[in-house]
Amino acid sequence: MTTTETTTRQIRRAQARQIHRAQARQSQTEQAQILTEEIMAQRTAPAAAKAKALTLIKGQLTDAELQAWQADYDARLQTIHQCPEQNLGHIEESLADAVKEPLRLLAERAAQAKANATTCQCRTCQRPLTHRRQLSRVIDSRFGPLTLWRDYGRCPHCEEWQFPADYALGLAKKASASPYLQEISALLVTKMPAEQAVPVAQRLGLDLSRCLLHCEAHRQGLKAQGRRAQSLAQLDTWSDIQQLASHTEGPPTQPFTLVIEIDAWNIRERDDWGQTKELLLQGKKLERWHWVYMATVFRLDHRGQTAGQRSLISQRGYVATRLGLEALTAQLYREALQRGLAQAQQVLIVADGALWIWKLALDRFPHARQQLDLWHAEEHLWAVAHDLYGRGTAEATAWVTPLLQQVRNDQTLTVIATLAQIKPRLLETQQEKLQTQIEYFEHNTHRMKYKAVCDAKEAVATGTATAEQIQLANQPLGSGAIESTCRQYQCRFKRTGQFWTTPGDEALMCLETFWRNGRWQELYPHAKSSAALN
Repeated sequence: MTTTETTTRQIRRAQARQIHRAQARQSQTEQAQILTEEIMAQRTAPAAAKAKALTLIKGQLTDAELQAWQADYDARLQTIHQCPEQNLGHIEESLADAVKEPLRLLAERAAQAKANATTCQCRTCQRPLTHRRQLSRVIDSRFGPLTLWRDYGRCPHCEEWQFPADYALGLAKKASASPYLQEISALLVTKMPAEQAVPVAQRLGLDLSRCLLHCEAHRQGLKAQGRRAQSLAQLDTWSDIQQLASHTEGPPTQPFTLVIEIDAWNIRERDDWGQTKELLLQGKKLERWHWVYMATVFRLDHRGQTAGQRSLISQRGYVATRLGLEALTAQLYREALQRGLAQAQQVLIVADGALWIWKLALDRFPHARQQLDLWHAEEHLWAVAHDLYGRGTAEATAWVTPLLQQVRNDQTLTVIATLAQIKPRLLETQQEKLQTQIEYFEHNTHRMKYKAVCDAKEAVATGTATAEQIQLANQPLGSGAIESTCRQYQCRFKRTGQFWTTPGDEALMCLETFWRNGRWQELYPHAKSSAALN
């Protein structure tokens, strides 16, 4: 290769390198320009979205959006029609998916329009807010995320920063859930643990995490407790009590008996969690189980039977609390007033014989007639028979049968005398057990009046009952209504492996009680009134 050829080649290479560097510089410049344009677009897009959102006066879809939805809807149905194996369920699922985005847009625009129409003033003193600005917020709704712009300002009089539109829309300060999701989270978690509620919510078309369900349900429980505290405040003055008593639930009817049943059950909590070993070494006794106090209130004329002869109560009130007897007393009195305590011809309290129940009855219902649960009384006699003759023996049955009949015939004193007669023939340990049973019957003698009701039930069964006996036969002999209620609550709060805290279980029980009492709309005005459960 000659010197001239070598020089020519070097020149070409140098020129190629120069061209490559120039192209690289141009490419970098173009990339920087594109990046700059993207950054500017990202900055101007929210501003444009904000400006557009703040001008909305009503929520509606454009013609183009409606046409796009119609086309998508037709395509979905066409696909289903081409598949013979797909049924109505597939149509329902497809329609639910098709309308979700249009409904999300409508909800977002309707909420924005309401936010725009909300006056920017203090909701306490009604003064205009100062230092106003607009801030955005993303809300989780039943249709998906909604982006809202709201006015934000400070009240110089109350010295507080506020979002008036958030209050108008029912949004919490530090929670992203819409009022509907607030309600659904509370309802799901009162029925099942949060981790089980997640797939149920997904099947209903709601993408809710376990954390959101758990936190939102607890927050709603605190809200329910606050509403309950407001209602209990009506018991502070005589004028408020009179007003409450005059506004009972249901229309006025003929004279009726108000029935109150009271009981309790144990719940397990995380007392001193993580310190078990240390406390045991210190010789301290650990308390894991605590009493949950409950009551139910209903009118006797709301009690009947199904076609299968099963007892049924059409309307009744519930009370449930972990906060002690004082809390139960106040809540029960409030519920009794709302269920017609002031109008009742008589009040009947049925319970299992626990002393704290009768003390509560004397405190708030001094004129009520107290009745011992018949089945509990009979259980005490069966306990004596088993101790004397053995469980399940013919001798035990033969001995206890006449005593059971005497209890139903209001011959409690005869039963006590029979027990006292056999006491000297027993061993010392048996005598102690028998003395406990004797004292039980002595203490409850005046509460064991069953003959009139038993005779009335028999007359109804034979078709010879008078009108008075028909009414009397409807009276409960036992406290089955409250015992079944306790069991229903335990199905949620006493599952295998569950531990609670007092704030946690009380909040959730308060929510469940609002639902059962048919006052769900007091917490969620958008919800229809739910029927009370039995």
